[in-house]
Parts: sequence; C-alpha cells; structure tokens
Amino acid sequence: MRILAIAIACAALGGCSASQVVTFYPVKGPMAAQKPLPIAKATAEGITGNTGPLTMVLSTGESCTGQWSSAAPQQMQVATGSLFSTYGPVAGYSVTAGNVPGVNRGEAFMTCDRGTTIEAEFFTGSGTANGYGVAKDSSGNVYKMLF
Repeated sequence: MRILAIAIACAALGGCSASQVVTFYPVKGPMAAQKPLPIAKATAEGITGNTGPLTMVLSTGESCTGQWSSAAPQQMQVATGSLFSTYGPVAGYSVTAGNVPGVNRGEAFMTCDRGTTIEAEFFTGSGTANGYGVAKDSSGNVYKMLF
C-alpha cells in the first residue's frame, strides 16, 4: 500500500525517484575479520519500479555504481551455484524452492572506480522496498544485505 501511495504521488508530481538504503554487513572474507566491522550502505533508486541505479562507497573510499532489477513473483528458485545456494548459509539464510506468493527475486551488479565488482541476489516482499540478500565482491568478501 505504501509503495502504491508513493507511485501515485510521483505520477501526480510529474515523476520522482524514491530511494532505499541497503546495508551491507561483511560475513566472510577479509572485511569480516576487521574490527570494527566495516559496514557499507548503498542507495537503491527507483524503488517504486522494478529496476534502478545503485550506488555505494566502500569503507576503503572506493566508489561503486551499478543497476538492480527485480522480477514479479512467479516461482522462487535458487539454482546451484547461485549466491544464495553458495553463501546463504554463511549469511544465515536457508535455501528453499517452490511457489512463494508475494516474494520478488532480484539481482544487482556494481563496478567500482578501483576495479572491484560486486554481484548480489536478493528477495523483497511484493509491493515493498524491504528485503534481504547476499552479495559477493571480487576481493573475496561476502555480505549479508538488509533493507
């Protein structure tokens, strides 16, 4: 309902882009061993739609940009070799498959200005901008994502 109200308000105002903060918590790799834990926050734009830009600055100061996309629910499956099947247990997520009404699956990819790449898989509730996911960067770090 909240997303619908935002979408209607955006249409009435001639368009706008709502955003959502996505928090990345290192759970495996070099960053997970650091004290204090270097938590990163990304901003996902366009959350009233199914895709949009994603930006983040890592604790090293490296700036990252990319895209996120989410599909309407049909059948939720996690394939062997996906981030959820490989790293879900590390981030505290179990993996199931089957029809899950009201759950949208999404993916994101970012490139950073010093060469790092970050790929992510996530799930959100239909009609919401809230969810969770798993991300992995090219430096061997695995992140729990919450938003």
